[in-house]
Amino acid sequence: MSDLVKSITALPIDITLITLPAGPLLQQICLASQRQLTAVWLTLAGMLIVQLAKPTLDLDTLKLVHNPEAEGVLSHALPILLDASLNTLAQPGAMEAV
Repeated sequence: MSDLVKSITALPIDITLITLPAGPLLQQICLASQRQLTAVWLTLAGMLIVQLAKPTLDLDTLKLVHNPEAEGVLSHALPILLDASLNTLAQPGAMEAV
């Protein structure tokens, strides 16, 4: 798991074993979170969300542009993560366990 976190947080110019872009990884984390939500999944999801939410610079107009594909992935992933989090916290005794 430590290598996964290091690979996700690595700079884009760094060569890592993980070749998937952030979108598909986030979708896999969402599936895992629906089965069993853990702090590791939430931490990894947070890192990937930051990577996806970064706007890029349009060199022609010198304006920041948001990626519509990344926004689509985020609009699908965020409700899943929120639902998994709320369902976990809604369990009896969940707040005491945290």
